[in-house]
Amino acid sequence: MRKWLRRISRVVISGCAILTGFDIIGHPASIVGNSMYPALRGEDSRWYKRDFVWLSRWSLHACSPGTILTFISPRDPSAVHIKRVVATEGSGVIPQLRAEVTIVPKGHYWMEGDNPQARNDSNVYGPVSKGLVRGRATHIIWPPSRWQRL
Repeated sequence: MRKWLRRISRVVISGCAILTGFDIIGHPASIVGNSMYPALRGEDSRWYKRDFVWLSRWSLHACSPGTILTFISPRDPSAVHIKRVVATEGSGVIPQLRAEVTIVPKGHYWMEGDNPQARNDSNVYGPVSKGLVRGRATHIIWPPSRWQRL
C-alpha cells in the first residue's frame, strides 16, 4: 500500500512540475492554417507535415515589430491565433480596409499574418490587447529540415 501511494504521489508531483513548466517557461505548438505562410507552414491536414514551434512564455509584453505571437482571438475566445507584430502602442499603421492611419492604443499590438490571401488579423478585428497574448514563437522545432530560430 505504501509503495502504491509513493508511486501515485511521484506521478502527481511530476505532472504538476511539467504543467508548471509549460505555463512559466513554454511549450510546443502545432501550426494550423496558412495565414503565416511561408514563414510557418500549417496547411497540411497531416500533423507530421505541419510546422511545430516553441512558444516561450517569457517577455511577452516587450515585443517589437517582427515578433511572432500567439494570442486569444478578440472575436472568439475559444480560438488561438498566431500572427506577426506589425506595430506597437503609439505607432501608426494603415489598415488594408481603410485609407486613414490608425494609432495603436496603449497596451495593444497590431497583428498581421504573412499570407495576404489568408488573413484574419488586426485588419479585421483591430488592435490586439497585450492581455490576450499567450506565447512568443521563438523556434521551428518540427520538421527537422526546418529547424530555425524565428
